[in-house]
Amino acid sequence: MTGAFDRRLLLGRALGVAAQLCAAGLLLTSAWLIVRAAEHPPVLYLMVAIVSVRFFGVVRTVLRYAERLVTHDVALRRVVDLRVAVVSAVTRRAALVVGDGRRGDVVRRVVADVDAVQDRLLRVQGPWVVAVATTAVVVAVVALVEPLAGLAVLLSSLGAMVGVRWLGRLATGGGDEPLTQARALLAADVSGSLRASADLVAAGLSTTPIRGRIDDVARLERRSARRAGASEALVLACTAAAVLAASWLTAGTDPVLVGIAVLAPLALAEPLEALADAERLRPVVDAAERRLDELLVAPEAIKPPVVASAPPVAWDLVTQDLAVGWDGAVADGIDLHLEPGGALVVTGPSGSGKSTLGLTLARVLPPVAGTVRLGGVDVDALDPAEVRRRVGLLRQDEMVFDTTVRENLRVADPDADDEAFVAALRDAGLGDWLATATEGLDTPLGEHGSRLSGGERQRLALARLLLGGHRVLVVDEPTEHLDAVAGSALLQDLLDLRPRVSVLVVTHDPTVVDAVVAAGGSRLALGPSPARELTGTVRPSDAPSA
Repeated sequence: MTGAFDRRLLLGRALGVAAQLCAAGLLLTSAWLIVRAAEHPPVLYLMVAIVSVRFFGVVRTVLRYAERLVTHDVALRRVVDLRVAVVSAVTRRAALVVGDGRRGDVVRRVVADVDAVQDRLLRVQGPWVVAVATTAVVVAVVALVEPLAGLAVLLSSLGAMVGVRWLGRLATGGGDEPLTQARALLAADVSGSLRASADLVAAGLSTTPIRGRIDDVARLERRSARRAGASEALVLACTAAAVLAASWLTAGTDPVLVGIAVLAPLALAEPLEALADAERLRPVVDAAERRLDELLVAPEAIKPPVVASAPPVAWDLVTQDLAVGWDGAVADGIDLHLEPGGALVVTGPSGSGKSTLGLTLARVLPPVAGTVRLGGVDVDALDPAEVRRRVGLLRQDEMVFDTTVRENLRVADPDADDEAFVAALRDAGLGDWLATATEGLDTPLGEHGSRLSGGERQRLALARLLLGGHRVLVVDEPTEHLDAVAGSALLQDLLDLRPRVSVLVVTHDPTVVDAVVAAGGSRLALGPSPARELTGTVRPSDAPSA
């Protein structure tokens, strides 16, 4: 596939050079035709030039279209491959990536930075190939008329190329492009503000920080525009110098050929001006590639074993002296035993490590220390994907895509049929809602599930887990943002799924803790205590008795 890409790219470059040479041929042939026609020769003497002008004019357009078609096809195919690789890398490293950066910045890397990389082929490398090849041919043509004039055109073109490249490096100092960083910060702020827009409006807060980010981006864009303008001015100055030099050096040459030598620098103005835009984009593309490389080479959150053990048959979940955290331990000394079909509630104040424990059990984060066993097998010996197929995580802010119910469920099992979708929705408590939905499984849910209530969004995410066949459900704050009635109903439906699945509920709500314990579940409390605040240990008295 890479070889095919290279061949298509080579074809696209050849078409681009041929199109630009046709543009130069059109100008130079027109110059010869005008000068020769001024001598009033028989019209037959001009027929070849007339046909050549028509030929270059038509073929230039055809070649330009073909070049765009071929090079954009190559660039877009490579972008597709790169986007798949980046999304795959983010998926494998999700915990570390999101832990180290803001969500909006990660989204910008996956979307905007990948789009910027395609400019490497189309708008950075391509113009240089075309400019160098066209310059070589035009200089050779001028040298045939007058060698010194050809040398003058060559020196002016080289001066323009070196000057444009120097201005580009001077403006960025050879380092990262600040504009890319400013756009990333703006994207992160906008993403965060949009997610909190309802709260900001309710509190009457302004978006002054975003205005400041916009001002920073606008200032850097103006600087980039000034740099591009200076580069284009340099190209025009070099072109003017070449025209004057050619006029002077060809003073004693055949008048019919003087027009070719004098207008030849103008034929190079277009490809040389394209270099100004290429150098303006180069630091942006370089910065985007570096940001993507940070994702692609970042260590995986969960490293698969060299030789994975066979998937376990049972799904009891046991931890021993477990420590969880990000850079260091947030909580340690955690011992729990969740039997198949059982229930366990993990409680504690904010920052005690409850959600981090859930991420660790779902094999999104690696444990800092200790062991986790699923079905009697250490999860370190299992393929992380196998663990995630059995242990599902349901968070309070699960993603609902702006598409239909069916497509939202298809994420869990692309091969499932409508009957399986309906069964999963019924098990999640959305059977009555589905019966009243006018379009059934084809009902659009809106952006972030805006057409659903908070409880319905949670139940839809639960239906995805059930459709995926998960046997252990790790549920993080299931009643958060729900009223008492909706929260109680959702929790009861979760507990009613036993013994088909095991349920581990993470919460700080005392009513949820009481409901799980009343339903026969165990309780594990994380902190607080002075020792807990210093070391992150779990008090032995809070360990589950089951």
